[in-house]
Parts: sequence; C-alpha cells; structure tokens
Amino acid sequence: MQLPTIKSISDIRKKASIIFDQIHKKDEVVLVTKNNDMLSVIVSPQYFQSMVEENETLWEELEMSRSKKATAKEPVYKLQDVIDGKV
Repeated sequence: MQLPTIKSISDIRKKASIIFDQIHKKDEVVLVTKNNDMLSVIVSPQYFQSMVEENETLWEELEMSRSKKATAKEPVYKLQDVIDGKV
C-alpha cells in the first residue's frame, strides 16, 4: 500500500470528480481533513473489499487458534477405538 494522500474537505468539494476518479483508478487512500483534523478516509471499492477479506481471514485464524487452545487439554481417541466401543 502506498502512503495516503491528504486532502482538505475544501479540496474534496472543489475537485470531487477528479479526486474520486484518482482513488478508483490508482487504488489510492485519501485522508480527508477539516481544520487540520482528520475527518474521514476515502478508499476505492477494491481496496475496501480487500480490507474486509483480510479482516475476515484474520478473525477466522484467531478463532481457530482459540479453539485449538480450548481443546488442547482434552483427551484424544483413535477412531477405531471409538468405533469398537473401547472409549
């Protein structure tokens, strides 16, 4: 990812069409400021989708890790022993 571009809300108002085209074409991230305070972030739909997918993947990995830790101390049985009724 490239560094975000910083634009004031005034710039966004004046050049919205151009800025949104750049965001879409270049997959840019734009930080919108108002009075030098960060107000919002604008990203392309593709970039947003990639963030959502990465977030989902990370949550799934976290849940798997938690599940493994929770079941780590439980006894393990061989399938055949369960089928034979030994367990």
